Amino acid sequence: MYSGFSDEQLISGLLKGENNCFGILYSRYYSKVYARCYSFFGNSDDAFDMTQDILLKAIRNVDSFGGHSKFSTWLYAITKNYCITQSGKKNRNYLEQINSAHQIQDEQMEETEYEERIKREALESNLDEYLNLLTDEDRKMLILKYRKNYSVKQLQKEFDLSSSAVKMRLLRARMKMCQIISLEEAA
Repeated sequence: MYSGFSDEQLISGLLKGENNCFGILYSRYYSKVYARCYSFFGNSDDAFDMTQDILLKAIRNVDSFGGHSKFSTWLYAITKNYCITQSGKKNRNYLEQINSAHQIQDEQMEETEYEERIKREALESNLDEYLNLLTDEDRKMLILKYRKNYSVKQLQKEFDLSSSAVKMRLLRARMKMCQIISLEEAA
């Protein structure tokens, strides 16, 4: 019944409590979010877990979607920021994360989610400043790939590089960005 509806119609239905809309939005965007997570980390298990988290959090917080852009754009921004945040976390001590995650009580989950949202919003507002700390070439590559949605083939032409060289430079640029973010968050 709802499958032919636009994203905006589904969001409206979801806000009215129509649970079928949740499943359609989830199905509609699962593969896109998964592909973005996989391209960021290159690990199918991590991509699967992150996709679940991103879609559930986005749909659970759909009331914060202001409609100033398309739903897909809003979800893409959430996905990108989540991946950046997660890559920064992966650079920290993995065992510390496991231990602290097991100690979180159910009552603290809401507070933790709120803190993550505040951190994500701060990250979004400072993203351009962090990009300016990269070399011109790294900044240009990340902007073309993630803001202008250039494909690897388009980046190959732009930078006159092989496919594997583009992928390696993207990986290194993302890693540099994660280091900058980690250093800025620690300061």
